[in-house]
Amino acid sequence: MSRPNTEPPDLVTSIPANTTGTDSFVLPVSSYAGYATASLAGKTAQLFYWFFAARDTSLGANTPLVIWLNGGPGASSTLGLFLENGPLHFSPDGSVESNPYGWNERAHIIYWDQPVGTGYSRVEDGPAYVTNETELSQVFYEALQSFYELHPEYRKCPVYVAGESYAGKYVPNIALYIHQMNQRLGGEATRTIALAGISVGDGWINARLQMRIYIDYAYTMGLIDTLQKRKFDANYDAFCACLDTGDFKTAYTVSNNIVSGVSQAGGGFNVYDVRSFEDIPKTQVETYMGLDAVKHALHVPKEQTWECADNEGPVAEALIPDNMQDSSSLYSKLIAADYQILMYAAVFDTACGALATEQVLWSIDKWGPREDQLWRDLPRGIWGSSPAVKGFVKRMKNLTQITLPGSGHQVPYYLPEVSLEMITTWLEGGEFPTKLGED
Repeated sequence: MSRPNTEPPDLVTSIPANTTGTDSFVLPVSSYAGYATASLAGKTAQLFYWFFAARDTSLGANTPLVIWLNGGPGASSTLGLFLENGPLHFSPDGSVESNPYGWNERAHIIYWDQPVGTGYSRVEDGPAYVTNETELSQVFYEALQSFYELHPEYRKCPVYVAGESYAGKYVPNIALYIHQMNQRLGGEATRTIALAGISVGDGWINARLQMRIYIDYAYTMGLIDTLQKRKFDANYDAFCACLDTGDFKTAYTVSNNIVSGVSQAGGGFNVYDVRSFEDIPKTQVETYMGLDAVKHALHVPKEQTWECADNEGPVAEALIPDNMQDSSSLYSKLIAADYQILMYAAVFDTACGALATEQVLWSIDKWGPREDQLWRDLPRGIWGSSPAVKGFVKRMKNLTQITLPGSGHQVPYYLPEVSLEMITTWLEGGEFPTKLGED
């Protein structure tokens, strides 16, 4: 008599060892991948996820569970996995290797392709795309509950919704939706999600503010001159006029033209890292995720294509109105609800960098007039010492802001060791050793 198979259907023990699909790489931690289902516009949505357990399991049920979301809209979170903070990355020859700076050192981490149309995620019975953050959050919440039904052992883990770039909109909306659903459940342990906080890196939050900063930053860095700046300032005024009248489609087009125009005027600099004229190479990830052997290992149908785009294509087009709206107030609500908040941003990111995060946090209501002013008056500390300054830290109550001087947009890519120290310290409520600079 044979024993029943007790392995979960989404278990992943090994994956192809390289971008040619040959040999096997045995995963060093428990891993699960596949589809979680939800409903969208009367159709069945399937969101792809890839979970990795913590390398250090000494925290047991208190091990944090980090949900990672890349932005775009339309960027697969597999980019984050292999190029940024995942437990795996590629060697120059295309071989899969362990990443010693993966964020799963003392936390579980789960990468989600969302919204539908991103990465491997799809709709079963015909194309459909989310058109606003309410739909997006509902779909994600249902999919997350579907994952917990398959893996109830992780339900009690404190959950941190994290991401970068356009996830500056995804993350607070999803977190607030979880918060609201938890309140409706009234403490029902079998369905409650143990939301503990959010983390956003270089977030796209306020289009009006960030487009202004983008032009000014390029001018300050000498990438456009005064004559060019005046031209782009006029374009910016037209952009704001479209926002004021609610013409979000035209505003979106004008803003994209400003971004590409400023970059071209500056010789084609990388808007995500002003120090470079080249983007981070993604070819290895694209090749790997297109392999049939990879799809088989991750429980994805052979015919499913891997889609990945940055603010273009059908996923982005469906979210144009959302793209243009200000999400700053969502952070106010989460801070006031006493969730832990980490906002970090890079100095060399022109698109969604440190100045945007600074101005968003300066302007929003957080705890109340008196404490908000205390935040504004709070001196930030220097984390690390010259010539190895890691960052600048400002921390009060449940809000932590970190500015990273040595980084472009994708912080874990540029500063892998620092980013791991940052996220681990924050998740565990530790102190960032800082000193004050001179006034």
